[in-house]
Amino acid sequence: MNYFLYSIFLILVIVFLPYIYYSVKLKNPSKIIKPQYGKFAELKNGNIFYQKFTSDNPLGQIVILVHGFSTPSIVWKGIVPYLTNAGYDVIAYDHYGRGFSSRPKVDYTKDFYISTLLELVDYLKIEQKIHLVGYSMGGPIVGYFANENPNKVKSVNFIAPAGYMFKKKSQSSFYLKILNIKFVSNYISIVFPSLMYGGSSSIALTTEEDENRLSQDELSRVYKEQMKYEGFTRSLISTANNFNLFNTQKMFKELGKKNINASVIWGDADEVVPIDGLRYLKSDYPNINFKVVDKGHHDLTYALPSVVGKFLCKQLISFSNGE
Repeated sequence: MNYFLYSIFLILVIVFLPYIYYSVKLKNPSKIIKPQYGKFAELKNGNIFYQKFTSDNPLGQIVILVHGFSTPSIVWKGIVPYLTNAGYDVIAYDHYGRGFSSRPKVDYTKDFYISTLLELVDYLKIEQKIHLVGYSMGGPIVGYFANENPNKVKSVNFIAPAGYMFKKKSQSSFYLKILNIKFVSNYISIVFPSLMYGGSSSIALTTEEDENRLSQDELSRVYKEQMKYEGFTRSLISTANNFNLFNTQKMFKELGKKNINASVIWGDADEVVPIDGLRYLKSDYPNINFKVVDKGHHDLTYALPSVVGKFLCKQLISFSNGE
């Protein structure tokens, strides 16, 4: 009997000590300090960190960059110069829960992301139509936003957009059910945060051939910085549970009927959002311009920014000229 009780006690210690240790170690998100660059937009759910990049030869048009599930706005670093050199003013921001933005305790639904983007546009007093670029999860966010606010959008541009991951959904349903158990999700978010974004393997660049790529050191540093604060993994778990990243085909079909200029670039070796989705997207959005990157992976945006940047500029210039 004593042996049994000792075993139970030992198991509890093994389980709860790491939870207590890492809980104490996490920083309060209210103490997030804005870096020397960028600004805070004081929105209703807390601060949104954003950067505004202005062109030296402005066309008078604005591009808003919307990042994906876990990697914050640093992913746009190599692409921004292409856009500003082409004459576009650019805004890039961190979603709530990521980067330097606040970590509100809310349900991270698609409506939450859409309303946040709309609130940011209003906060910045942008009255003209905007070009939107959405990467991965940012694709459906941009799509939903344009679908609900077509009068505010000049073009939608997607980079390996989530939403056509039908096979991925069946593979992930078991894990999502587990994450719906509050104790399990809380425990994972504190003790094993890397499980939510795939660990170090998912932030290792797949190529070094682009001289404008984000450096591995900077990418790793940004991840470590955002994980210091409570709420990062919580936001990912809530998003996984409340935002259907796997099937947003209905939205894309509706958007395809609105005649909004659109483009998409996708890597044929994407291991996160399979290239198979492009076939469905082209069917749902018949007039979309597209480019397939040979041997391109899901880190296309920050591993091959020269390829993505040149493609986006070509599309935006075409859309700006009404072609």
